[in-house]
Amino acid sequence: MGVSLPRRLTGGRRSFARNRFVVPIAVILATALMFYCSNLYRMSLLRYDGVRLDSMWDSITSTTSPSPSPSSPPKPPKLEVPVSDPTNFLKKVQAKFNSTIHSVHADTFMTVEGYNYTIRNGSNRWTEPLGQRLLILDADSRVSEKEIDSMLTPSPLNDDIMSGRTAGMLNHFLYALIHGYDYRLVKSPPMTDRHGTWSKVSLIKEALKTHDYVVFLDADATFQYYRLPYEWLMSMWGFGTDSLVAMPEDPNSPVNQDSKGWVLWNTGFITAQQSERTQEMFERWENCPLGERYPECKHWAYDWAHEQAAFGAFVRYEYEVGKGKDMVPIPCMDGNGANYIVDKKCGGVFVAHHWFYKDLPTRELYEKLDDSFVVDLQNYFHLNQKKYYVDASEYTYPLNDLKI
Repeated sequence: MGVSLPRRLTGGRRSFARNRFVVPIAVILATALMFYCSNLYRMSLLRYDGVRLDSMWDSITSTTSPSPSPSSPPKPPKLEVPVSDPTNFLKKVQAKFNSTIHSVHADTFMTVEGYNYTIRNGSNRWTEPLGQRLLILDADSRVSEKEIDSMLTPSPLNDDIMSGRTAGMLNHFLYALIHGYDYRLVKSPPMTDRHGTWSKVSLIKEALKTHDYVVFLDADATFQYYRLPYEWLMSMWGFGTDSLVAMPEDPNSPVNQDSKGWVLWNTGFITAQQSERTQEMFERWENCPLGERYPECKHWAYDWAHEQAAFGAFVRYEYEVGKGKDMVPIPCMDGNGANYIVDKKCGGVFVAHHWFYKDLPTRELYEKLDDSFVVDLQNYFHLNQKKYYVDASEYTYPLNDLKI
């Protein structure tokens, strides 16, 4: 004969059974919520540190292991895009860009912002392609095969792992390929008696011994129009057949002026033309910190703005300045700054210079090119590395025997 339990006792057992499962479930849900909120907080801290928010979200929701944190060295990414035969890459470049290249004979150019640039009548016109006579030059003492995000990295890069420095160099490399210019990436020797930024002066001087024209850019300075030939820009800026160098002006503020109030020119973007006078000028510039010709130049060996201040305070005063003259100033609007800076007179229309946001060249590169094209571009550099890369790290200054 079964024993019937009171209703309250039976209900109590059912409540106990429910509670036995409710508590663990609540603990699991609370733990998951804490993990979710923690990752959202980490996401909110991300700025320009090279980690994309969508990548972080993937690490939260994916069942695979999350990507390493920005503080730990990430592993080289696996190739996820198809790579075409690098030997045919030049044909791919021609097919992509040749039909869009702006004519060197054109008088005007309209920018995406709506600025209409015109070459004035009477200006020297560079209407013949300079080809391999013009060198696009990159220099960096830090470049290494051990860096997982550098130009020398054998593994394919993507926009999550590529550094701004590498993206800037790929921008320069592609620009050279499009227009048939020569290109070099030089691993510069360490400087022992001055700041490392001085190396560009010595390297440009040496590069002019093998090329008629050298265009040097810092890695955070990028060409904004792949289709615009450099000959057209030289014509517009008034770079004459006897001009020695051209550089963009800095934003005109007291901190960017020499002792006489003349705004400095930015040495992160230099155009130079080979001649005996050009070699003489670069030698004066290179020797400025020795104090022989310019006794007050010694402190610029290490004091900011190093070679830029030395050029602005001493060297340029010995030459004629202006369009068609020895030294040609490029407007800050055209060749310095960027469209997001406060000074709207320095918009980086043709060459942008990302002084403070060093990772922006990566964003620019992938906004204009698809992933597979960037991988092919990187592969083409590696295929021809013996031509395009010069390891000068074991050389000593002065660089009298370095062939670039």
